[in-house]
Amino acid sequence: MYSAVLDACVLIPYPLFDVLLRCADKGMYRPLWSDEILGETERNLVEQLEIEPEKASRRVATMRRAFPDATVTGHAGLVAAMTNDPKDRHVVAAAVRANTGLIVTANIKDFRAEHLEPYGITAIHPDEFLLDLLDLNELGMIRALHEMLAQNANPPTNVIEFVATLSETPIPLTQPLRSRPASGT
Repeated sequence: MYSAVLDACVLIPYPLFDVLLRCADKGMYRPLWSDEILGETERNLVEQLEIEPEKASRRVATMRRAFPDATVTGHAGLVAAMTNDPKDRHVVAAAVRANTGLIVTANIKDFRAEHLEPYGITAIHPDEFLLDLLDLNELGMIRALHEMLAQNANPPTNVIEFVATLSETPIPLTQPLRSRPASGT
């Protein structure tokens, strides 16, 4: 199973956060984050989405309990050596420390290839990441989405409406993807 560091920006919008972690729960990949990423997530849930601090704290605590081996530690000494956007150097340092080649982020501009390639890391938009998961495990993805629809407290009436909720999140989930070869090529 491969792993991916999830940047805070993909852990904030609820539909995206939900589908990403349901896929991880199905064993489709191993999610990784750091205390800094979770702190940023919690802070932005409160400041940007105006979620009550207690609810934001419970969400992060639930993430920690659900994925107890997801928190990367021991990367603080690497932060200064990173050359990407200063506010996101801790994310790259966590990826280096975890020995993963993937960061899932909507802020691709802060993770340019020339800063990641020396470490064998690629930054990927969540749209592309979810499409990759779909390619790797179509049945698992379908099950995760059906569970979301069935368990959501206020579910959309159909899949089309659900997909529309993804495009309404604060990050540009509908931006064009990089060119992708067709499956099987």
